Amino acid sequence: MDTFTLFLALRPDESPDDSAVDALTTGLRPGDDALRVWREDGRGLLRVATEEPAESLEAALGLAQDLGAEFVARCPGTLLEVSAMGDEDSLVWRAVP
Repeated sequence: MDTFTLFLALRPDESPDDSAVDALTTGLRPGDDALRVWREDGRGLLRVATEEPAESLEAALGLAQDLGAEFVARCPGTLLEVSAMGDEDSLVWRAVP
């Protein structure tokens, strides 16, 4: 089974401060040492990245979409982009093409 990088971008309804971002990071997937959450202040976005094993790139994109749903449940907003990246290829879902 290959490992894929999952990446997503969310525009939160309310911009979280540093402590809220830290709480999201620790509360979203406890035990996921690869999970990173950060703000992109100039654009008002939150970014999330982690790594997950999956059977295929398509399955990894499904895992990224699941992560996006978990993230929106903890931080309401608009999920703008979800992607899965492997060593040779990537798949991206965007809310607006």
